[in-house]
Amino acid sequence: MSLAEIYQQDCEIQGWQPDTNHQIVLQHIQQIFCPPRSFFTSLFQPSPLLGCYIWGDVGRGKTYLMDLFFNNTPLHKKGRYHFTSFMQKIHQLLSQKKGDILAVAKQLRKDHDLICLDEFQVTEIADAMILARLFESLFAQGIHFVTTSNIKPDDLYKDGLHFDRFSPFIKVLKNNLDVIHLESQNSKDYRRLELESVHTFNIKTYADLREQFLKKINIQGKSGLTLSILQRTIQFPDASPTTLWVDFKDICEVPYGAAEYQAIAHQVNEVYLVNVPLMTADNRDSARRFITLIDCLYDEGITLYLHAAEGPDKLYHDPTKSPLPFERTASRLAQMETQHWK
Repeated sequence: MSLAEIYQQDCEIQGWQPDTNHQIVLQHIQQIFCPPRSFFTSLFQPSPLLGCYIWGDVGRGKTYLMDLFFNNTPLHKKGRYHFTSFMQKIHQLLSQKKGDILAVAKQLRKDHDLICLDEFQVTEIADAMILARLFESLFAQGIHFVTTSNIKPDDLYKDGLHFDRFSPFIKVLKNNLDVIHLESQNSKDYRRLELESVHTFNIKTYADLREQFLKKINIQGKSGLTLSILQRTIQFPDASPTTLWVDFKDICEVPYGAAEYQAIAHQVNEVYLVNVPLMTADNRDSARRFITLIDCLYDEGITLYLHAAEGPDKLYHDPTKSPLPFERTASRLAQMETQHWK
């Protein structure tokens, strides 16, 4: 079956209305990876492109389309990562290979003909400074990519520190991947549409959440949470073996990043995050960390209980020329707040 046929079958099973723009994206993917006669006859025929970069607004179905391709390709040497997790893997390999990017690319090539990256977004300077050399090496090794993003390539890491060292990456990406803008019929956010039949976001009180947390702690036992990350130890005292209570200032106003947030997401099942303030350009660094934290929790299916100054759509306001991409975070928060999202 072709991707288009699999998509049509999914629509029939789920009762979805087929989206013409989804079908256009699938045609792009099939043209890059597959000969016209059959989707699976010869996956990697000679092509000047090594994959595609799918970008568009929040909740338009980008991840679904990427996963449809990933799950139906017969390749065994393939990997599917959230971009944050992928970059953590890269930094770990760089540490093992003593900073040799080419050696890292060769190591990845042993296990991957295809890499799918979800939520491509550059916020960490440590990532930004190596992406051009990294992807030049990965493309040179012949690794194919399908990626999703809410941001067009030219706006990645916009106005970031030392942007001049990052900007060559944009050219590398555009020279090797088909850049596809996914628009959507009637500007649908499919993630939000699924939630409309459940309920709207409910702003919890601190007292209610604390009472709920303490009941769980009394049953599970308070043990604290200790994490060892890159030869450092961090501690969160208010935790059981599976549940963490943490204040915004203690997790987003300190110099933590994806490594710390992923370690938390791998350790616990539930997070109570309290005292989340309104975020603006004045606390941009904290807002950026909050975005990364929510990405890591979401990707691992963590249950989140949020005590915040406002609902997701009003938590962040930045009128500057390059505000952070908070729309995806707001959409995910609305989804994570339900009991049925995982």
